Amino acid sequence: MNSSKWLKKFQLLYLSFFIALLLVSLSNSASARHPESLAKSAQPPSEVVAFDILDAVEGAVQYIQISNISDEQEIAIGEQTNQQVLSQYPLYNNSPIQEYVRNLGQELINNSDSRDIPFIFQVLASDEVNAFATPGGFVYVTTGLLKTAENRAQLASVTAHEIAHINEKHGIKGLKQAVAARGIANTVGLDTSTLAPIAYQLAVDLPRSRSFEYEADSTGLEIMQQAGYPPEAFANFLAKLESGGGTPEFLRTHPTSDNRIEAISQKTEVDGVSNNKGQDSTEYRNNVLALM
Repeated sequence: MNSSKWLKKFQLLYLSFFIALLLVSLSNSASARHPESLAKSAQPPSEVVAFDILDAVEGAVQYIQISNISDEQEIAIGEQTNQQVLSQYPLYNNSPIQEYVRNLGQELINNSDSRDIPFIFQVLASDEVNAFATPGGFVYVTTGLLKTAENRAQLASVTAHEIAHINEKHGIKGLKQAVAARGIANTVGLDTSTLAPIAYQLAVDLPRSRSFEYEADSTGLEIMQQAGYPPEAFANFLAKLESGGGTPEFLRTHPTSDNRIEAISQKTEVDGVSNNKGQDSTEYRNNVLALM
């Protein structure tokens, strides 16, 4: 039995014992003040106490689990969410491309102050121009986005942005908000099979909150700079998407605007001198585009 299961059993045992003592104490106190109330009760006191303990323990444990999701629990949610993602978007069957994206993602992780959890980078076979992240360190990039990027730096900028969403725990924060809004906090608990579909919907179907996007912009630029990539590559990529006509999926789920692009551009000007790392279009064409 793993540590999380032992912890859950310990929590249940501890809370049961504590609440039982509390209820017995209250019951004895009430009996001493109103002995006649026991005679009027048609239900045996033991049944009343057992019912109260069950409800109290269940509610307390669920509150702890929803409000304090550990890294281990977040990864478990991410693993189930990953199964749902791959049931809708097949993995791109191209080992060199998968390795290229995986190596780029690990380069960004290894050279930045990212969370100490395993990150998994995957390319999805989809013409949608999109990238997204789910709780637990899962980052996805579509083949449509790979074909749209002009160089490694632009791909790095998108990947860093998604890593930032995970570092800032936006998926978990959004999950908590969604659970509260739907009024299911008392029934979800640590049931990852219930939480995973909500996490999937937040990552794939629904637009991100503007505050999450601006925070991921800032953190993503820091990740790029720490890894040595030119931060202005992200502003260039967003501008390219906006000028391309239509609304790519990445812009639908990552709301953008001229003000946001301007803010990113201004931040890159203030934060340091640019460089040319990853801006060789020939390298990207030979190692990515030519293999697709």
